[in-house]
This record gives sequence, C-alpha cells and structure tokens, in this order.
Amino acid sequence: MAEVTSETESCTDVLIQEFQPDKVGLNHENPSDFVRSQWPTNQKIFLCYRVLIALFGIGWVIADIMYESQKFYRERVWEYLVYATNWSFLLLGITTCFQALCTAFYTIRSCGYLDRQTFSRMPPSLKVQWCLQNLSFNSSIVVTISYWSFLMYDHSDLLQTDMSHVKHTLNTVYVIFDVMVTAVPFRILHMIMTIMLGSSYSLFNALYFLNNGKILDGRHYAYQVLKWTHPSEAIVTCVLCLFLAILSQLILYGLYKLRHWIFSKIYFQDGNGRSDGEMQSIITDDAPKYMTIDESQEYVNDK
Repeated sequence: MAEVTSETESCTDVLIQEFQPDKVGLNHENPSDFVRSQWPTNQKIFLCYRVLIALFGIGWVIADIMYESQKFYRERVWEYLVYATNWSFLLLGITTCFQALCTAFYTIRSCGYLDRQTFSRMPPSLKVQWCLQNLSFNSSIVVTISYWSFLMYDHSDLLQTDMSHVKHTLNTVYVIFDVMVTAVPFRILHMIMTIMLGSSYSLFNALYFLNNGKILDGRHYAYQVLKWTHPSEAIVTCVLCLFLAILSQLILYGLYKLRHWIFSKIYFQDGNGRSDGEMQSIITDDAPKYMTIDESQEYVNDK
C-alpha cells in the first residue's frame, strides 16, 4: 500500500513540475538528447537514420505536391496550402531535414562523443528543432485522428485517394516510432505551440473562403465540417481541433514517459535512476567521460 502511495505522489509531483511556468520555454538540461538515440547505439548509426528519414521525408513531400497538383490543382498549385493536412505534412518534412542537419553538425563537431557535458547551454538551433518537432509531431496526430474520425467521410475525391489514406496514417506511425527511438523530451505545456498553429490556420481558412476563395471544382470550403457559410459548425470544428491538439500533446508526453520507463526497466532495474548521459558512455567506452565539444576534438587529434 505504501508503494502505491509513493508512486501516486511521484506522478503528482511530476505533473506539478510539468505545469511550472518555466516549462513553457525551450531550455533543457541535457541538449545532447536532441541529437542522439535514447538507446545504446553508435552515434553514426543514429546519424544515418536521421539522414535517411530526411531524404524520404523531402522526397515524399515533393512527390505528394506533384501528384495532387497534376490530378487536382492543375495550374493552381498554391491550392495545396489551403488544406490543414498539407501544413502539417510540410512541417514534418521540414522537421526531418532540420533534425538531420542538427544531428550531422553536432555529431561531426563533437567527433561522435555526445553526453550531458557536451553542451554548456541549449543552443538556438536545437531550440528551433524542438519547436518544429512539437508543431509537426502534434499536428500529425491531430491530422490522423481528424481524418479517420470524420474527414474520410468527406465526398471530396482528394480525400478519398490511396495516397490520402497513406498520408493521413504513415505520418503518425513515423511520429510514434521516432518518439520511442530518440532521446528528445516532450513537455505538456508545449501544446501552446500547436494551439497557436491551429488558430493561425483557422484564421487563414476563414479569411480565404469568406473573401470568395475557391478550390478544386469551385467550392468555397476545404472540408465539409469547416464551411464558413455555417459559422457555428465551423467554430465547433475549430474548437474540437484545439482540444485534439491538447490530447495529442498528452499522447506525446505519455509516449515519452513510457520510453523512459522501458529504458529504466531494461538497463537500470536496481532503480538507481542514473542519467541518460551515463548510459551513453556504454557505446563510447574508449572516449574520456564528460567531454565538451572542444575537449572531444582535442582528444581525437591527440589520438
């Protein structure tokens, strides 16, 4: 009974900490978490994973734009940006590329030896990466839930293609996989970023169609559930999507905590709670412990 009480108190403490004002920011005590795997693996292998995902992501975005433009938009390619799905899809492609660039830069700069002491502070580039990842990962889950809950019943040919089914599913499959593989943290209060993104899209969508904007066969709406000729229904849809953004952030946070729990059960069953940085030393046994980037470069030069 005492053990259950202790675990409950621990969960309560974690939640209290998550809702502290400083958790809205983009500072993190161990910046190397953003450019390495949670699991003991060679940093070069992780870099290859990031590069391959980036190449696949940007290739898929280009192929999707070409496919939908040729089949639906014709010469009006810019209509691609009228859909919320494509905002999220483009963000995910940009995020994978930026992640690959950051991972490559810091892996090369540190000579492959990344741990808690590699960074003296959170660099701006990793703050940008964290922001992009929150926006793209959260919105991907929102898009998938929205599509399979009610958008798939839309009569638009665009939303009924096999490519559309894949695009609204594989994005979240990748997100879940990446969350469980990497060491990137998630914070509940970062839901504010996606709420702001969703609000921006809703405003754009309303202004576009209320000013006689048209798409595809001349219709004045992107989704049947977001027709501004029926403002009450459109507003309900926008509010529902904002709640989905909150739910999605809770899902990401839950996956993040689940990853840490699995990691601790596999490698630290004694419950000592050693840091991720210490675990990283398993794959760099020949390197001096706790090196800064400059120290690691000097170490390699000496060898």
